[in-house]
Amino acid sequence: MSAGRTWASEGQAMAERVLLHVGLMKSGTTFIQGRLNANRERLAEQGILFPGPSWARHARAVSDLIGSKHAEEGAWASLAEELRAHPGPAIVSMEYLGPISAERIRQVRDDLAGSPVEAVVTVRDLGRSVPAMWQETLKNRQSWGWTEYLRALEDGGDAGRRFWRQQAADRVVGRWAEVLGPDNVHVVTVPPPGAPGELLWERFCEVAGITGTEWDEAPRANESLGVASALLMGRINELVADLALPEYNKKIKALGKHVLVHRRREEEPIGFTVPRWLRKRSATMVTGIEASGARVVGDLRELEPLDVPGADPAAVDAQAQLDAAVAALAHVLREGGIKRPGQGGKGRGGKKNRRRGQGRDAGQ
Repeated sequence: MSAGRTWASEGQAMAERVLLHVGLMKSGTTFIQGRLNANRERLAEQGILFPGPSWARHARAVSDLIGSKHAEEGAWASLAEELRAHPGPAIVSMEYLGPISAERIRQVRDDLAGSPVEAVVTVRDLGRSVPAMWQETLKNRQSWGWTEYLRALEDGGDAGRRFWRQQAADRVVGRWAEVLGPDNVHVVTVPPPGAPGELLWERFCEVAGITGTEWDEAPRANESLGVASALLMGRINELVADLALPEYNKKIKALGKHVLVHRRREEEPIGFTVPRWLRKRSATMVTGIEASGARVVGDLRELEPLDVPGADPAAVDAQAQLDAAVAALAHVLREGGIKRPGQGGKGRGGKKNRRRGQGRDAGQ
């Protein structure tokens, strides 16, 4: 869509409040999006709009807004129209919004002209974010080695630029606060391991004005891989670089998401000892968030980088990766392909469990 187009003059009804959950990536976004998606009707009972029919509509709309290659033209205009027409508060959640430019943020504000627009940024400590983001790159076509990745984060390079574009919380918060005003930007810190499982959700609800204690649980999604399976994905990516994105998602990404993920209990997680340079960068990040004037829900001390227990990917031998590859091959041959949840058998999707205060630790 045209970056300059707005609907300010169309005279439509305006939302009471539009809350944009803009990320960051790997900060409990999948958990929050799943909870919102599974409870759309419950939110509607409170007058809160979470546009549907599924969260995928948010992804399509934001992809159109930022001009992604495979975007669906008109998806953002359609979503913006529904948001403006809703008489009460509305929530959009998509982490691709986080790093957009100030110019694009102004476009979002203008496209929702007349509706108060606020942003909420969920932020996790960099110690846990680094291995999580590295793994995410391996699940999405990249093949950076662990040592190579860490070096790029410290000294520059493509991997480093991509990481800091998504994870430099001080810059993200600062841009949104510059355009919307600091009073309209909220920073929610992700609780540390061992905190009550519902705490992140409760903090988000405080910002969003959501009430209630009973929620339908969404199926688990975007779960982590063990370290050997993550390394295996990187090696596979090197050999299938010629695959078009739809084919990659259907075959390779699905292998990680629906097959290798089941080896989590048999493999060590990705371990990471926080280096001194990252602690310094984290301190600078926290100082920047404080200087932005944005409201903090939680505690900025929770952003002190934590060491992550597990295996150093650089020390994992080829045998562990071979074991993961053989197990994956055996699974695919036995099942006759890669089966998604709900596709034959009992599956894992679609079941709703109503829980009270028993959510998983969404920050991990």
